[in-house]
Amino acid sequence: MPASNYVRLRQICLAAADISHTERVFSDILGLDVCHRSRLPQFGLENIMYAINGCFLEIVAPIQPETAVDRFLARNNGRGGDMAIFDCADVDHHKSLAAAAGVAPIFERRNEKADLLQLNPKQTGATMMEFDHHNGGDDIMGNYHWAGDGWQDYVSKDVTGDILGIEICSPGAESRAKLWGQICDRPVKAAPGGFEIELDYGLLHFKETPDRTEELFTAIDMTAKDPKKMREKAKATGCAVTDEGFDFCGVHFRLSPAAA
Repeated sequence: MPASNYVRLRQICLAAADISHTERVFSDILGLDVCHRSRLPQFGLENIMYAINGCFLEIVAPIQPETAVDRFLARNNGRGGDMAIFDCADVDHHKSLAAAAGVAPIFERRNEKADLLQLNPKQTGATMMEFDHHNGGDDIMGNYHWAGDGWQDYVSKDVTGDILGIEICSPGAESRAKLWGQICDRPVKAAPGGFEIELDYGLLHFKETPDRTEELFTAIDMTAKDPKKMREKAKATGCAVTDEGFDFCGVHFRLSPAAA
């Protein structure tokens, strides 16, 4: 059973201009089928989602001009992750912590399925933070309404293992980590190259980048059954490849071997 005040890195949202191309590339590299797709005209976007064990990778793309996704892609020249989404035991608790830190909501929704809170990215820095609570979702393999019914049927560890965490690059990594730690209600620890926050699931690493002025969500740490083979697959699809992983959709996917 999760802790009564659990908070987990549950979903990562990336932005793309062409969702069809992005789906082909990710499905090929990850060895996964899309578990959910939808169009959200009220936000001017469409999305697809992959179930990576109990976590999710979402890709959003604009379906009309002058949307928030358009502006995000233009502002960052296609670099960086769009959102870090956390599920938690009590959304109101994290809303109160955000308010105490001077961070305001920009969107909220409550219904019988889930509570949702999105925080102002101009105040959180680097990327948008979202906190959710899903009824029937305290178990990480339980309900996750954004992914629809039956998402568990799409889970496969034949190629891709787990999402381990994310990296935020910032010229003020310590202050950014302290803000996120306050909102997440978790301590901040010094780590090589910066600072980190350990959640009930997922690690948030804040890398000190004093030579840069902008803050970006730059990397996703993930396991693979065969990291070398995944890098080769990524290279074959046209992605830039490094010794650590591959670049796609604005972020670097750092790979490590999945547990046997």
